[in-house]
Amino acid sequence: MEENTKNPTPPEETPADSVDTNPVVGVAVQEEPAPTPEEADLSRAASILESLLLVSSQPLSYEKIGQLLGGLGRQAVREVVRILQSKCPPDASGILVEEVAKGVQLRTNPANQEYVRRLFDVKPPRFSRAALETLSIIAYKQPATRLEIEQIRGVDCAGALKTLMDRRLVKVVGKKDVPGKPFLFATTREFLEVFGLASLSDLPSMRDIEDFLAAATGGVVAEAPAEPVFQPAGPRRSTSELAASLEEAEHGEPLVTTEPGLPEGVSDVVLSEAAAKEEGEGAEAEGAASGSQAEEPDAE
Repeated sequence: MEENTKNPTPPEETPADSVDTNPVVGVAVQEEPAPTPEEADLSRAASILESLLLVSSQPLSYEKIGQLLGGLGRQAVREVVRILQSKCPPDASGILVEEVAKGVQLRTNPANQEYVRRLFDVKPPRFSRAALETLSIIAYKQPATRLEIEQIRGVDCAGALKTLMDRRLVKVVGKKDVPGKPFLFATTREFLEVFGLASLSDLPSMRDIEDFLAAATGGVVAEAPAEPVFQPAGPRRSTSELAASLEEAEHGEPLVTTEPGLPEGVSDVVLSEAAAKEEGEGAEAEGAASGSQAEEPDAE
């Protein structure tokens, strides 16, 4: 029987939507589903955000990010940040995407800090005990006046305040509506950045501090009294007494104000000069008083 070479039977066509089969193992090979337009848009937004954070010297707020990304809502911005954070896991990336000062910022991995310091050859900033105590009081009780801070510490805090203001950790946010109109002090955005806090609500509670001290010293920290007792200026108070005074403190906002702004012409420099002048006038008054006491016997 001869084969028909003129009209050969055409091969069967494979439907376009059929699944290809691997001729070796006989396993169906399925293509991965393409990302949805929404997922593609968020991935693109995450790429843009990474570039923005790289060139920004300050944390970008969620509102600012939403504006830069074409008017995205807060929930969508959080999803974009989450996508970017997943690309930089702490165990595999030297760059982390962290929430700082109510915003988002690229930061080096703390595990690599020693190597980063070698590059810049700088020492981390150090604070005196007086400055740390003053900063702690302001952080937990802000806004606070100089007198309120000194009532808790028991000593003058003009020098510590000037140091903290020079380092932009504390600023004047208004005046208290009491006789004398004393200045009110509060922490700044730089304070949150330096200590890696997203907001003041991330500050450790007094219970957390007591547990830390107990673990560090191997003992138990005594319970603080129900209400702090403020004493007039006198000898320096111990750390436990300072902690007790802060027991009832509550977290606030970093920029709480009682007035729209400072009076015209008043600045941090003016405040520092006023504090120094006040101390100088006090010393002159004491000298004049001692001099008058010495002249009284001669008058007799």
